[in-house]
This record gives sequence, C-alpha cells and structure tokens, in this order.
Amino acid sequence: MRIAADQLRHHHFSFVREIIELPDQPLKKPWERYLAFEGGPSDERHYAARLRELVKLMRFAATERGLAARADVALAGVIPPSPPPSPALPKPSAAAPVRTIPDLDEWVGQRCEALGIDVDFQTQAEWLAEYEEEFGLNAPPVPMPATALPSPSPAPASSGRAPSPALPKRQDRLAALNELAHALAKPPALSDPLSAWLSEDLARRLAGTEVDGRRLPLLTLDNLITFVNLYHYRWWEHVPRLGQERGDRLTAWLAPLSDALGRPLKEVARRPQHEIRLARERALRGSKRYGMVPLDQLAVPPDLSGRDGTFRLPGVNVWGVDTDLDAIFNWMARYATSPRTSASYGSIVERFYLWAVLVKRKPMSSLTEGDMRDYRDFITRPPADWVQERFVMRGGPDWRPFRGPLSPASRKRNFIVISMMLSAMVEKAGYLKGNAAEGVLRSLTVRGPAINIDRTFTDAQWAYVMRRWDEEYASCGPRHADDEEQPFCPDDGHPDQEFTRAALLRRTRLVLELGATTGLRLSEFPTTRLKSIARQVVDGEEVWLMTVLGKGNKLREVLLFDDVREMVEQHHRDMDMMGTAFDPSNTRKLRTLHEDDALSSEPVAPPAAEPDPSALLLPGAPRAADDPDWTLRPLIGALRKAGRRWKLDANGVKVIDEESPRNADRYGSIDPSGLYKSLKRFFELCKKDAAEHGLPTEDAKAFASASTHWMRHFFANTALADGVAAEAVKDAMGHKSLNTTSIYLRTERRRMVEQLGKLKRRGAPGGAG
Repeated sequence: MRIAADQLRHHHFSFVREIIELPDQPLKKPWERYLAFEGGPSDERHYAARLRELVKLMRFAATERGLAARADVALAGVIPPSPPPSPALPKPSAAAPVRTIPDLDEWVGQRCEALGIDVDFQTQAEWLAEYEEEFGLNAPPVPMPATALPSPSPAPASSGRAPSPALPKRQDRLAALNELAHALAKPPALSDPLSAWLSEDLARRLAGTEVDGRRLPLLTLDNLITFVNLYHYRWWEHVPRLGQERGDRLTAWLAPLSDALGRPLKEVARRPQHEIRLARERALRGSKRYGMVPLDQLAVPPDLSGRDGTFRLPGVNVWGVDTDLDAIFNWMARYATSPRTSASYGSIVERFYLWAVLVKRKPMSSLTEGDMRDYRDFITRPPADWVQERFVMRGGPDWRPFRGPLSPASRKRNFIVISMMLSAMVEKAGYLKGNAAEGVLRSLTVRGPAINIDRTFTDAQWAYVMRRWDEEYASCGPRHADDEEQPFCPDDGHPDQEFTRAALLRRTRLVLELGATTGLRLSEFPTTRLKSIARQVVDGEEVWLMTVLGKGNKLREVLLFDDVREMVEQHHRDMDMMGTAFDPSNTRKLRTLHEDDALSSEPVAPPAAEPDPSALLLPGAPRAADDPDWTLRPLIGALRKAGRRWKLDANGVKVIDEESPRNADRYGSIDPSGLYKSLKRFFELCKKDAAEHGLPTEDAKAFASASTHWMRHFFANTALADGVAAEAVKDAMGHKSLNTTSIYLRTERRRMVEQLGKLKRRGAPGGAG
C-alpha cells in the first residue's frame, strides 16, 4: 500500500476534484479527461473501482503524513453508498457451465491476433457491434420471474453521488483536497517507470515495442518521450495491440507532461502531418523567405537572382524569363504531364539551386565548371544540416533537400538532369552562354545497374506462401461440406463466412498469381484495364491474352491463364459488392501508368482484339448501374473507399473535404502504394508464422523483405528454369534487351559451382595434403 501511495500524481487529485465539483455527471466524463490514458476497460464498473482505489490510497497516504482529518473532509461523500444487494438467483446447474465473457479490449486483441490484423482495421463502433453479437449482448433482455424481482424501493433523489446534509461545504472539501494534492502528489520525473503512471497491461504493451523486428522496450517517461519524438504522430503503430485511440490518448496526456519536464513533444508528434501541412499552407500562403525551403517558398535576394549572371546572354530569350528561378520553373513546366518525372527532376534541380544560392552565394547563371566540381563533392558527403533522415512534411522546419549521401549512380543521374536543364537554357531558350555541368558529367563513370536476382522466392517458399493463403482463406472463404474442397468463388450454395476479409484475400491471391505468371510491375496492376484482355486463337488454340502498357509507353502481350482470368472476374464481383467499382463523382477520370491524378489523354493499352462482354465477364456479373464503360475498370481495384481528406475552412478550422475523391480514379483503381502495403501485410503474416511451421530463419527473413518485385523475379526465374525461351521471357517482362533477361539465367552460376566443387582442399581435414 505504501509503494502504491507513493505513486499518487496530480491527475489523480484532478479526477477526484471534478467528481466533487460535478457530483451528478457520470464517472465516464472525468475518467476520460484525466485517467483514460492509463488504460483499462471503458466500463462504469472499472471507473468506480478505480475511484475507490484512489480514495483508499489518498486516505492511507494522508494518515502517514498526519493529514487524516483533512482527508476526511476532502473525501467525504466522494464514493457513493453501495446499492442494496439483489436477491440471490438460482445457481446454474453443473451440467451448464457459465460462459466467461472477456472485456471488450481483451476480445478485440484476441480477434486481431487470430486474424492477423491491426486493431484499427475497423472502427471502435464496428468492434463493439461484433463483440455484442458474439456474446449475445445485443439480444433483448430475458424477463425475470416475478419471484426474483427485488421489492420496490424509493427512487434516489439523484445519480447516487448527491451530497448528504452532513457533508462539509463544497468549498471546504475542495480546499482540503488541494492541501492533500500539494502534500501527497509526487512530481513527475523523466526516470519515472511507466508502470507508475499506466495500467499493468498498458505498461506491458509498451515494454514490448518493436521496430523492424528489433525490440525497443519503453520502460520510463524518458524512453516514451524520446520514442514519440523519433517516430512522430503514428508512433503507436510499433506497440503491439495499442491502436490509434489509445495512442492518441497517451499523446494527449504526454504533451503537457513533457512540457513540464523540459522535453516537449515535437509538433510532428502531437498531430498528423496533413494537419500541420494544412495549417502551414494557410499561414505561409503568399509568403516567401530566403533559407532552407522548397523553391516555391524561396525568396531570392536581387544579387543572387541571375539578372546580371556572368553567363547570361544579353537581350530577350524565347522563354521570356529574367531570373534563374523563373528559368528553372519554365524548364520544369515541360514535365507537368508526367508527375513522377517532374517530382524526380524537381528534387534534383531544387537541391542544386539551393546549394548555389545558400552555399556558394552565387546566381546559378554565374556558376563555373570549378563550382560544379565543388557540387559533385558536396552531394558525395552532404553536411548533416542538409540531410533529412526520415520523412517530414515538405516545407516544414525540419525539411531538408537530401536524405543522405548520394551513390555514384545517383550523382551521375543528378548531373545528367542538371546538364539537360542547362543545355535547354543554352540551346532552346537562349538564356545562357554555356553549360558548366557538361565537363563534370563526362568525368562521372559508374557501373551499369545490376539486378539482384536473389531477391526472389524459392519453390519451397512459394509453396509455403500458397499454403499459408489457403489456411487464412479456409477461415473466411466460402462455406463447404467436410467432404468438399473449398471453392475459390462463393455462390448461393457456398456463401463467404466473412465477406470483407475473404474479398481482400481473394485479391491478394489474384495479385500473387498474376505476379508469378505474367511478371507485371507494381504500377501495371491498377493501370491495366479490362479492355486489354481478349480471347485469341494462337496455333489453333484459344487463349486469353492481356496487352500491358509498360515503362516508356511500350506495349507487350502476356498470357493470362484461364483460372487467373476467373479470379479477375470474381475480384470485380467483389468490387461491385463493396461499392467501389464506379464513382461518377470522382474527378480523377482515369489513372494511367505515369500519372497520379490522370485527367489527360495519355494512352491506355488497347485490347489485342475487340473485347466481347459475354466472354470477358461471367454471365450475370453485377455491375454498377451507372457504369458507362466497364471495360475501363482496372485489372486490380480497390475494395474499400478511401477516407475523405482534410482541409482548413475560411476560419482555419480543420474540416472534411467532401469534394476530395475517394479512390485513385472513378473506375475503382487502387493506388499502387495501397496495393504494395496490402501485399506486404500478407508477407509479414507469412514471416510471423514461418518459424511455427518449421521453416528456417532465412525464409522468415525473405518474407520480411518480399515485395511485388520479388514476384516479377520469381516469374523470370521459374520461366527460364522451366525451359521457356529467353526471348519469350524478355517480351513478357518488357525488357529492352535480351542481356537484361539473361541475368536471370542461372547456367553460369551452376557451372561455376559444379566445376569449382572439384577443387581439392589442400591441408583441410580429409583433403589432399
């Protein structure tokens, strides 16, 4: 008791103070305000039990300090009188055991562990509805027999905490409580163990924190503050079974505490990046400054603007620009229709120009070849204050133009882009006299990029992936008799056990099969359209072919197996059931390979033949009634509508932007990053259970690193190993050169191992001496 009493804090007294000030409000209100961060079930019984425990500790600590009389005044009437006992009900028979019902948090944790999902997979309201249905808590109450009803008693005058006439005056009780808080509340310290502040269960979860498989136990306030500042607003994702709701409660509690301890939480730890960005955009709208900021926020001093640059050509230029920064923006405008290229080139040019005006203190149009050599050395080892080690919002105070030193290949790419830009200013615009980067570019030589063909699955690993998928699908897919094989597609006689989870797993299996049999790139899954699939006759045999638009707008054909085509059909039935197939209100008309918000007429892969609706989709397949052209649906689509985005209204208040699009385009495309994360979650599940299934540690590591590109390598390796001609694999992969495809051939490695295996070990045990 003495140890527990030493852990009384000011928030405990604040909890009791609100109960004294507002005796008629439910206990839930002060608990949410002062104690919810501790953890524990959201239940009135828990609140009352915690109140009784705190009052007992306060009385004990006050007695130890000789303040028992003041405690009697402060705590009088805080705990409501116990209600009269209910009459005993008949005990259940021994043959009917009573079912133990876990609390909501415990049950949600069990479900998440069983399903391999996070607690924020669905909302708290959805979890509660499932919980009540699971244990029959949403059923109407069973009438009690009249003999079991307690005798009527007068209704209480209030909620049960109404002060009796004998209680001291409220102001006297509050004054006494303030004295107790001043004398008994222990001030916080960075060395405080979290178990002194939080519930035992919550402290245990924080102690089990892991990042990328490495344990980082959070044991003290110092540990927690440091961790939250390091991993920002969504730090709680690394704590097992914590979830966003508890994580936000802990952050809200920790923020003022860290301020008081002189270790304040960073802004990026207190609220989401999008909120910070919106607020900063509003604050900086129309304002610019000279410093380490993105180019669109940069104010350039007149002497650095380039109006009088050393290598400026006199007179007007065809771009109609007068400053270096305007010339850069004009050159970048030509890539506006290719967002990925624009973003890549923009970051290269941005850090180059910032270096020129901040480090060299020279206009870009005055840089010499010697300056360019200095920049080559600068990007080889950029100073620490130019490096941003983790993602932060663009334009924020922690934003920096570099992520670390650049590799030789990246350095050469940077100078290629810079030289392209300067050459355009010389040859196209008539803005500069010469290209100072050209000479340095010639001196940069690097080896050609190598493909790591070992980033693939072995046959045994792939068999395990398929087996693991079967196990997951068996628990949620179509119901079937014990003597039946589980079907892939549900029907009236075989409905899904859990539709949403089954649909997500069916999409995962489709992506796995497409990756392993076609070698598609990640970006090609959502941008290839159903119109690209057609039935063809090849050498007298009917086959399904799919035309894919790949890198460099290069078209290629791939073979689509019949069972995979049926998976595509089922996936689109699932999209219809989820309501994600077509949204005419979405302003993103058609997502293409090279655009994030595609509104242009960039090409979509044409079909190998005119698509036949009756052949492509199974008869009776449901479609959105207002879908004008179902052939533009994506090969892989979304199964959930994306949440609305936030914006700031005219008063600076964060509100939901009702006009923001819900999916990547109006035909239901999924964003490639969302598909990537979905597949990574499945591979993480494979990694987690690999050891339990007897797989070696190397396999678990492989699943931790696996991605969509591993399936592309797996396709190339298995096709060549199965005797498929390298030329056919080249065409299916979309490689420019057969030399690239030949990298996947293991012939030279096998010959090297076979021949060098003949080498005799001189001096080794059992070898020739």
